[in-house]
Amino acid sequence: MIKLYRIRTFGEKLSDTFDFVRENWRPMARFLTYLLLPLSLVQAFVETNFMGGYMDYIQKISKGVQQSGDISQMLSWMGSLGLMMLVQYLAIMLLVAVVYTLMQQYEQRPQRLQGIMGEELRPDVVRLCGRQLILWLTSFVLLVVFGLFVALMAVIHIGMVILAFVLLLVAIPLFALVTPIFLFERNTGIVDAYMKSIRLGWNTWGGIVGLGLVLFIIVTIVASIVETPWSIMIMLKSVLTAQGAEAGFVSSFGYTAIQYLLGVISNYISNLLMSLLYIGIAYQYGHACEKMDGVTVDRDIENFETL
Repeated sequence: MIKLYRIRTFGEKLSDTFDFVRENWRPMARFLTYLLLPLSLVQAFVETNFMGGYMDYIQKISKGVQQSGDISQMLSWMGSLGLMMLVQYLAIMLLVAVVYTLMQQYEQRPQRLQGIMGEELRPDVVRLCGRQLILWLTSFVLLVVFGLFVALMAVIHIGMVILAFVLLLVAIPLFALVTPIFLFERNTGIVDAYMKSIRLGWNTWGGIVGLGLVLFIIVTIVASIVETPWSIMIMLKSVLTAQGAEAGFVSSFGYTAIQYLLGVISNYISNLLMSLLYIGIAYQYGHACEKMDGVTVDRDIENFETL
């Protein structure tokens, strides 16, 4: 049994993250596939259009080609970018909702996740999706405020902009725990979640940076390897098309089908890999809560008083 609220060393945070996946990969894969695979089908189509349009537009600019359709083409792939980001946000929302619901059920159910059904997850998944919307809207407002702050600093002195971004990099770990705080703690409001994240993040700043960096590197390397065949096919088609070789095999149905299939696979695996980051930050949250607030001690006292 991997307890969420427990003081951990750096190695224990990593090992518990991978142990949770190793123990529960079957239910995780089942529920995440059900939700993420349809989105991966859409992602592959949108990303292919975006990459193709983007590389074609860049090639025209590099050659100094100016056509009346250039602006409309740029708007087209920018629209593809917006749609791509929207689908990615939906994938992250569902991923986090499912993973954190499974982590909660893992602690609450005597048999852990054995035999768990989708009906048991649906209410909490929907609730966590709603709370993520609140969290993202609040984060967007904070980013707008920060953008205005940077603009003001630029008016005062250009060097202040660099200082502002340095402070942002330092502050990012302070907000890293806001997602598990707001999603795991039902009665915590959005403002309290941010304040608690700052307090816990300040006292465990090094652990957040170290764990996040290691998991990010692992996820990025594996995702890059998985996405390489799809990226090569995209670039090859773009280069050969620019050289007038579109009539060749790169325009065939088979080539397009394989390219799309690789895009689906790469997006699906990349989405699954993101679960490592969120599981790891959840255990970092549990470590910080136990270290700073003694959550299990308070819970044992409450249970003893009840008895």
